[in-house]
Amino acid sequence: MAATDAVPVPDWRITGDWWDLCNCAIGCPCNFGSNPTHGFCEGVLTWLIREGNYGNLTFAKDLAVVLIIHWEGNIFDKNREFGFLIDDRADPEERVALEKIFTGYAGGAFEAWRDLTLKLDGVQFVPMTVTHDAENWRVEVPGLVEGLGGPFRKYMVPEGDTCRIYNAPRPEVVPGFLTVGQAKRNVVTGAFGRTFDWSERSSKHIAFDLRGPKSFSWRKSLKSQ
Repeated sequence: MAATDAVPVPDWRITGDWWDLCNCAIGCPCNFGSNPTHGFCEGVLTWLIREGNYGNLTFAKDLAVVLIIHWEGNIFDKNREFGFLIDDRADPEERVALEKIFTGYAGGAFEAWRDLTLKLDGVQFVPMTVTHDAENWRVEVPGLVEGLGGPFRKYMVPEGDTCRIYNAPRPEVVPGFLTVGQAKRNVVTGAFGRTFDWSERSSKHIAFDLRGPKSFSWRKSLKSQ
């Protein structure tokens, strides 16, 4: 099929809560475009969609997408290997739309993900329990993922407050406030062939508002200007 004959991508938007649980030291150098603590990143990324649409299709409330990721080197290099676990409560139309959005074929920020991808391990629709409140960021996929994060509060963080970073250069969700967190539990067992336990390492949360297909563009780094 010629490109001119392709079905156009409709306007879409998803809003909600994103958090990750990864193997970096708390604070995560990737938040600033630096190399991961161990030279590679391995972890679980979760998008909890509070509201959203893909053209005239309205997504059911609180659908979730969970990503099992690994990459070697810098966050902005073309090095990402990952697989998507998508909430099996999504109906057939929602499944098609979510897969198009999150694999980058519907534009927006996830098109940048596609530019950075070495290998897509797969997309699976599975039962999951994903919840978020100010203190507990939970993701559970039976037999595959046990994850729980929350705000990091030590040293000089005021009681009852959080440590936040504004407009961290994260291609998953920018812009917005990032809350520095800690993974209380981060265990993956056999998801897309990956098994690890990075509990007590880094976590972080950002409320996201993402849209497409043309609302995201790369900016040149300072060294290339």
